[in-house]
Amino acid sequence: MDPSPNPSFPLLPPSADQTSLLTHWLNRLQPNPETIVLLLAVLIGTGAGSGVVILRFLIDFIHQLTWGQVSSSLSVWGHWTLSLIPLLGGGLIGLLRWQIKDFGPGLAALMEMAQGGRELVPLRPVSKMIAAAISLGTGASLGPEGPSVEIGANFSLLVGQVLRVSGERQQLLLSAGQRLG
Repeated sequence: MDPSPNPSFPLLPPSADQTSLLTHWLNRLQPNPETIVLLLAVLIGTGAGSGVVILRFLIDFIHQLTWGQVSSSLSVWGHWTLSLIPLLGGGLIGLLRWQIKDFGPGLAALMEMAQGGRELVPLRPVSKMIAAAISLGTGASLGPEGPSVEIGANFSLLVGQVLRVSGERQQLLLSAGQRLG
């Protein structure tokens, strides 16, 4: 038996600068375009949906924590203390903003990234999601729809970067992620 690896099934892509492992295997399998679109739709839908579920869980957790436990502890001083909960949330967001400086790109910047080919920093959207959960969980008068759309758009842009798709396909994935979020 030959100890050299089988060249038809490499464990790693040919080189780091050519393609990612997933792109390499897709190129080897030669699936038709409809199959690729279906696989990407499932991947982006699953990722965006999971991100939205996590956001909703965080909002509910923070809401239960602040309006349940913290407000009951503060209520011994009177009902006026309920106004401190949104103030506490705003203070936390201010501290996060001071420490992190940038919560990540908005939708306009994401569209610009898709057109210009700039790279997305993966952890920035996570900090933005946490800030949105704190804000909404402590009583902000907005809804979770905007952050949900951004979660979907960020995930689709990240998938496009990992697969190293063309700028045109990156824009297509970005619009699909916005719709799913």
